[in-house]
Amino acid sequence: MKTEMEIAMKLLEKDTHEKQDTLVALRQQLEEVKAINLQMFHKVQNAESSLQQKSEAITSFEEKTNQVMSSMKQMEERLQLAERARQRAEERSRTLQQELGARSGALQQQLCRLQEQCSSLEKELKSEKEQRQALQQELQHEKDTSSLLRAELQQVEGLEKELRELQDEKAELQKVCDEQEQALQEMGLHLSQGRPRGRGVKFAHSALAAQGFTSWDPGHGHGTTHQATLRSKLKMEDIKEVNKALKHHCRNCGHIFCNTCSSNELALPSYPRPVRVCDGCHTLLLQRCSSTGS
Repeated sequence: MKTEMEIAMKLLEKDTHEKQDTLVALRQQLEEVKAINLQMFHKVQNAESSLQQKSEAITSFEEKTNQVMSSMKQMEERLQLAERARQRAEERSRTLQQELGARSGALQQQLCRLQEQCSSLEKELKSEKEQRQALQQELQHEKDTSSLLRAELQQVEGLEKELRELQDEKAELQKVCDEQEQALQEMGLHLSQGRPRGRGVKFAHSALAAQGFTSWDPGHGHGTTHQATLRSKLKMEDIKEVNKALKHHCRNCGHIFCNTCSSNELALPSYPRPVRVCDGCHTLLLQRCSSTGS
C-alpha cells in the first residue's frame, strides 16, 4: 500500500513538473509575443512617423499583427487549457494528500500498536531471560550437588574397598585364629592324653582340664572351648612353658613329634597355607619336589 502511494506521488510529481514546464514555455512564448508587440508598437510609432514612406510596410505589419493576435489567442486558449489542467492537478493533489493523510494516520495508529506489542514482547523477553537465569542458577546448583554426590560416591567406593580389604584381612585373621585355636586344642589333647613333664606342664594340664577341653581328633578339628577363653585364664609364663614341652603332630604322616623335630612348615594339597611337618616328611617332600622339578 505504501509502495503504491509512493508510485502515485511520483507520477503526480512528474505530471506536475511536466505541466509546470509547459506553463513556463507558454509564459516564455507570451513574453516573446509581448516583446514582439512592443517591437511592433515601436515599429508602428516609427511607421507613423514614416507613414507615407512605409504604407506598404504598415499593411504587411498589420497582417503580421493579425497573425500574431491569432497566435496569441491560440496561446491564450492553450494557457487556459493548461490552467484548467493545473487546477485539476492541484485538486487531484489535494485529494491525494487527503488520502495520504488518512493512510498516514492509519499507519501511525498501526505503528503505535506495533510499538505497544514490541514493548510487551520486550517485557516478556525480559521475564523469560530472568527465568532462564534462574534456571541456569538451579542447573548450576544441581551440577554442584551432582559433583558433591560424585565425590561422596567416590568416598563410598573407597570405603567399600577398605571394607573389602578389612573383610579379607578379617578372613585371614580368622584363619590364623582358627589355626591357633586348633593348635591350642591339640595342645590340650596332648596334655590330657600324654605324660607331661615339669611343673609348668602339670599346671597347663590342670588348667586345660579345668576349662573343660574335650578330646580332640586331628581329622575332625575343633574342641568345645574357644582360644580366647584359654588365653584369658592361663598366664603367659605358663603358656610359654606349655609351648616348650608341647608335642605336635605332623600334618603329612600324622605322628606326634616334639617342637624341635617338627619346626618345619610346607604347603600341602589338603591345606590352604603352609603347615607343620616333621623333619623326615620335610626332607622327603623336598626330595619329591626336586625330582619332580628336574
